[in-house]
Amino acid sequence: MIKPLKQSVQDYLEPYSLSDDQLNRLESLSEQHKSVKRHRVSIYPLAMVGAVAVFLFVFFLTPYLQVQSGIQEKIAMEVVANHIKLKPLEIETSSIEEIRRYFKKLDFVPASSQLVSQLGLELVGGRYCSLQGNIAAQLRVRKPGTNGVQTLYQTEYRKNVFEDMPTLEDGDKPIEIYVKGVKVIIWVEKGLLFALTDITDM
Repeated sequence: MIKPLKQSVQDYLEPYSLSDDQLNRLESLSEQHKSVKRHRVSIYPLAMVGAVAVFLFVFFLTPYLQVQSGIQEKIAMEVVANHIKLKPLEIETSSIEEIRRYFKKLDFVPASSQLVSQLGLELVGGRYCSLQGNIAAQLRVRKPGTNGVQTLYQTEYRKNVFEDMPTLEDGDKPIEIYVKGVKVIIWVEKGLLFALTDITDM
């Protein structure tokens, strides 16, 4: 007797059919796969947001912080290096007026500093120099009656070069940085950037 085609196919596949236990295990694996896939899809947007936030921090904020701290340290290192190896004065005077008359090549007018006056320092003289590639006046000051000299830099304050610096007229406190055992005080006053070596507390 010839069986119908449908019955023949069922008879042929019957030995290869899954048991109830195997079928349940297969369905369980299928559900687990779907759950993992849904979890991956759900955390993808959060991962993207986190990646974008990290990128923005690195790209925008980190360079800003590096510049802020870096320029101050560079100024202090240059000032201390020149202070340790002092070069001869080009003019010896205690008068700021004579200093102004001598430094005609500067693109700013040397000024007396309120902070320097408060520290009780007197002018000794000066010479031309540069500070971070900008023409500057390197003045020498000291406590009256002493031989020890301190170096006082003055240059035009350019925000695009020196970034944000504390301004005396705004009530800001000067920056203090130690380099090679020498304290350097940095501030802005009268539109000029000042840097002073200070060894009085040593």
